[in-house]
Amino acid sequence: MTVTDSAGVQIARISADPETLDEWTLAATPHVVLTGSETGDSTAFSPVGEVRWLASGEIIISDIGAKRLLVYDSTGKFQRSLGRTGDGPGEFRRLGALSAVGGDTVAAFDGTHRRLSYWAAKTGYIRSVSVSEGASLDEWPADAWAWGDSMVVVLQLATTSQESLPTGTKYRKWPMRAHLTLRDRAGLVVASAPAFDGMYTGLYAKGDMRVAFSNNPFAAIGRDRVYFGSGQDFSLFNLSARFDSAREIRWSALQEPVSPAEVSALRAERAAQVGTQLPPERLQRMLDMEFTPELMPPTRPAIGRVLVDADERVWVERFEPARLGTATQQPGRVWHVLASDGRPIARFTLPARTRLEAIRGRHAMVMQRDTVDVETVAWYAVVTP
Repeated sequence: MTVTDSAGVQIARISADPETLDEWTLAATPHVVLTGSETGDSTAFSPVGEVRWLASGEIIISDIGAKRLLVYDSTGKFQRSLGRTGDGPGEFRRLGALSAVGGDTVAAFDGTHRRLSYWAAKTGYIRSVSVSEGASLDEWPADAWAWGDSMVVVLQLATTSQESLPTGTKYRKWPMRAHLTLRDRAGLVVASAPAFDGMYTGLYAKGDMRVAFSNNPFAAIGRDRVYFGSGQDFSLFNLSARFDSAREIRWSALQEPVSPAEVSALRAERAAQVGTQLPPERLQRMLDMEFTPELMPPTRPAIGRVLVDADERVWVERFEPARLGTATQQPGRVWHVLASDGRPIARFTLPARTRLEAIRGRHAMVMQRDTVDVETVAWYAVVTP
């Protein structure tokens, strides 16, 4: 890795061949498997949202369907649920990011209410912070995380102008822009980070549509820094504790071309999904539109999600394209683990249908989905050379 300075921002360039890194995997058998039946409620884990380990050892699972948080102790024994469906204090409409704050405290973002609610795992609801600035889409927060004792980091998305289609074309990309704001405990903006590219949809004569290979903007919160980026290439921007630009980590070897085989597989999957519902001619038109070359990126997006563990290691997920028309997203199987200074440590590979959720030392918490889409949460040891 080489480090240079550009206008006061350190640029760290990784030159390692990813194939030469140590290979980390999950142990063959888990320590604990949580099915949701421990709660006594048959609706639990329908579906599983984010999962976090707290510093106190408790495990918090976001139960998206029931709109609540499930608390397990450090051995995997169910303790209690927090929150319920509703609009009042301590109630949820749409669960988003979970943040392990410190001790036994967790913060959960509600995208509908535009607020971050703080909870003590043992005693319940503490307080909420509103991150609302107005009613327009450009002011709507996409996600939010607690940072430190009292600050909140908010990811906001904004639309760009909907320009006409160029003459002779049927489709074009309609991009969004993203930026991060830092809020105080009252929800007031105290700092903003530079804007970056958000995701995009496909614009056509009658509107716009979701596309399979749109990049995913991300943010990940460390102890004294915030990572963010567009996900278009392997670039992780780093904000310091003062919320100013401090560092960027780049790894060009992880930039891949869009594979025709991957596009064909996605197209076949989509055709199988809706093939019995549409006449052949209409199905063909739909597939040609959704997978038109005009809406493909020049290279495959590089980053899906980013996690920062308690040791300040950075875990970076390889991007997986969207499964059009389905609510189930394929989780990334390949992760790259970086030290806090950006040095590559390992390549971490997961089994199919397994989503990495949290890391604690040499242990990983995952969501795993079986062949009939039943979800469980499991705690494994991480096997290293």
